[in-house]
Amino acid sequence: MSRVWVLVAALLAPGLCAAQTASQRLDRLAAESRERELDLFPVGEIFSRGAGPRQDRFEQIFTEEHRARQRAHHRRILSELGGIPVAELGPSEKLTHELLGWRARNSLEWLTHPFHQHSALNHIDGGIAFGLVRVVQTQPFRSEADYQAWFRRLRHYPAFLQDAERLLREGIASGVTTPRVLAERALSQLEGLASEDMAKSALWNPMRQFPASMDADARKRVEAEYRRLLADEMVPALRRLAAFVRNDYLAKARTSDGFGALPNGAAMYRYAVRVNTTTELTPDEIHELGLREVKRIQPSFLAAAKKAGYDGAIKDFRAWLRDNPRNFPFTSGDEVIAHLNAIHARIVPQLPKLFGRMPKARFEIRLTDPAIAAGTPAQYYWPTDDGRPGIFAMPVVNARDTSIFGLTALLVHEGMPGHHFESLKLELKAPEFRRRLSITAFSEGWALYAESLGHELGVYDEALALAGRYSFELWRAGRLVLDTGLHARGWTREQAIRYFIEECGMTEDAATNEVLRYMVWPGQALSYKIGELTILDLRAKAEKRLGKRFDLRAFHDAILEEGHLPLSMLKSRMEPWIDAQDKKRNL
Repeated sequence: MSRVWVLVAALLAPGLCAAQTASQRLDRLAAESRERELDLFPVGEIFSRGAGPRQDRFEQIFTEEHRARQRAHHRRILSELGGIPVAELGPSEKLTHELLGWRARNSLEWLTHPFHQHSALNHIDGGIAFGLVRVVQTQPFRSEADYQAWFRRLRHYPAFLQDAERLLREGIASGVTTPRVLAERALSQLEGLASEDMAKSALWNPMRQFPASMDADARKRVEAEYRRLLADEMVPALRRLAAFVRNDYLAKARTSDGFGALPNGAAMYRYAVRVNTTTELTPDEIHELGLREVKRIQPSFLAAAKKAGYDGAIKDFRAWLRDNPRNFPFTSGDEVIAHLNAIHARIVPQLPKLFGRMPKARFEIRLTDPAIAAGTPAQYYWPTDDGRPGIFAMPVVNARDTSIFGLTALLVHEGMPGHHFESLKLELKAPEFRRRLSITAFSEGWALYAESLGHELGVYDEALALAGRYSFELWRAGRLVLDTGLHARGWTREQAIRYFIEECGMTEDAATNEVLRYMVWPGQALSYKIGELTILDLRAKAEKRLGKRFDLRAFHDAILEEGHLPLSMLKSRMEPWIDAQDKKRNL
């Protein structure tokens, strides 16, 4: 137990609580919640705070004992919240109170379902191999002491991998398995980490980044110890798990694609939809909304494509794109990054027109680690408290297959004013859990909305960039159709891929990767369009109500100023904000 947890627990003793105000009790509960969560999931510390006292710790999260501790934590939060008088709290504190309860209730419900049996063998976020690569990328390596902390953490992984095999066997017995097509990709990642040539494994990356402060003797000593640790403990454990997956699991992995095929899968999917959209929309309602959005966006995409020189059906657009070499100018990953940096340089000077506040955290564009690039979408990684910048990780497997089409919209989404502007939440004068809270519908909804701001930023002046913008919006609308089709309507993977190709103009490879993603993360893909439409609706209400007095900069600042919120809470906060702006106008 960490010293901070002991201190906070002591301060929450009943005798002390009686003398505290509602605000003080809430602050202490929020602090306790954050510290306890990092005790339960210590790896999370390096992704938020950076280097810290937990960087050598690891928890066996697949055990029932660990899940029982999670339940006890969330129940205690709810119990403590019940004793704090909400009427005595300020507006932002009421949001904190509501968010603590919302998270605890969602987590308790999540623990009633076997999601972990489905996700352990995924090939993207949540999967074992993917997660290990991300930890290696993020773990601090500033000194020999940091390396020793990493060695202590890594020594827990063989037991974790053994426990993962137990979990997967239990999933086979209960009928909850990962689709075989996903398990095959995860197996490839496991085998890559356990490469015969250790230097080719992503696990060897710490040996490629020694700090300048470490002398030659220290480096030699650390490398020798690490080589023994990998050879004697880690690589054999990875190979044992890979052998189990290859020889036992794949034959028993399900060949179905959606959650509807799992025991109690319909209830699991309804939970995923509710949590990812933060709404009460049903899968059927979302499916119909998606069909309408696809039809609405298609003419805009075709009009932009025509300006770029294409005059044909949506399904044939990518073939036309491929046949034009000027659309594929890159010969290396570094050239792709340079192109993105050039677009970023155009965006930054325009941002004050749309925002009153700019994030303080630095922003960088980097290539995704080759070990996971083939199966990983472009992603944004949050800044850490110890100064690591916000990072847009761009996967480039073959630069010659990377088109300039779509890169502008992608950067606006992942960088500024998209996800990186959400790092304003890190500057909140609010409990740490709120500064680090990630709510998919808000985050992805904002980033998709930010893509539309590219018009006001002037970055869609080229026809191909404009077509890319509408292609991306069409893709997100198609997700509403496909995710619900796969998981609630019995669609096959092939049926979903075909819809993407014919109605959204995607290539077969891109459509396949997208559909596999929806199979990994049921409901997650719904968050983009649902969140974007919510923000657009709020903006339309504000523009109609305020007329010429509408201030877009103030609107954007208000959307972001309290950090991530469920969409219902965002609407409850922004509608009074619109009223307040209207009253100011009439003074």
